[in-house]
Amino acid sequence: MNQFGRLLKLVFLCVPLAYLASQFALPLVSGIVMSFAAGGFSLANYGFVLHDPLFWRAWANNLILPALSLCLEFVLGLLFALLLSSARRVSIVTEISILLPFLIPEIVFLSIARYILLPRGYLNGALFSAGFGGAGWLNPGSGLALASVIVVDAWHVTPVVTLVLLGGLQTIPAELYEAAHLDGAGAVARLRHVTLPFLKPALFAALLLRGVDALRIFSTVLVLTGAEGTPVLSTYAYQLWSDALEPRVAMAASVMLALLITLLSLAVLVLRRRAGARGEGSWEYLAA
Repeated sequence: MNQFGRLLKLVFLCVPLAYLASQFALPLVSGIVMSFAAGGFSLANYGFVLHDPLFWRAWANNLILPALSLCLEFVLGLLFALLLSSARRVSIVTEISILLPFLIPEIVFLSIARYILLPRGYLNGALFSAGFGGAGWLNPGSGLALASVIVVDAWHVTPVVTLVLLGGLQTIPAELYEAAHLDGAGAVARLRHVTLPFLKPALFAALLLRGVDALRIFSTVLVLTGAEGTPVLSTYAYQLWSDALEPRVAMAASVMLALLITLLSLAVLVLRRRAGARGEGSWEYLAA
């Protein structure tokens, strides 16, 4: 019976591992091998990518866009989480308004955002009606287009950050707030000395979850500004694959995107571990 149980455990372990290998590991290895193929083993595909100005523009956008989007998401997410967890009753309309952007299918949400931001879209229509001039919110290569992508991306995903931080807020004992209030601490002091210190695990979880996801941004850029309007590494690789018909070069760009995501994720985890080893909170260590 013991041998049968061990065999059963081995089967239940090997079957999922075999599935993961077939669905993830083998395509990954195949893609890496493909990125080095150019009439034999060669670095020519990477050389082409590194000498392409559009690649470096996409690389810069792939760092700037997620960083600014994350900042906006965390500010709004914390404000919304504090609002939803407050003692005052929040209307159902407010709750739906906060969570609805993420509940709408992504392509529907992005299509609505595009109709709002088009030259003859709803936003410019409202500005013209108010006596102001319109703006080129999605003009290719403009700073305004980059800002529009950042706002739309943050608008769509802020509910995720809100829910993660709301879960963290609900774990903070109410007695701590009562004690701080009795000691004369105001709202800002309670936020600084009670809320944020106890919210560190949720903040770190949201940072890691959304940080990795933000680096993979694709649909938002493609729908709003097109592959070259505000290029990021994923749309750059997509354009090479579908438009330029250069699958090997596209795979080289994809490998570099995967490398960027891996290195930044490892850096965050290392900082977190070092902060724990020093007996410091991750919030103070990362902010130092």
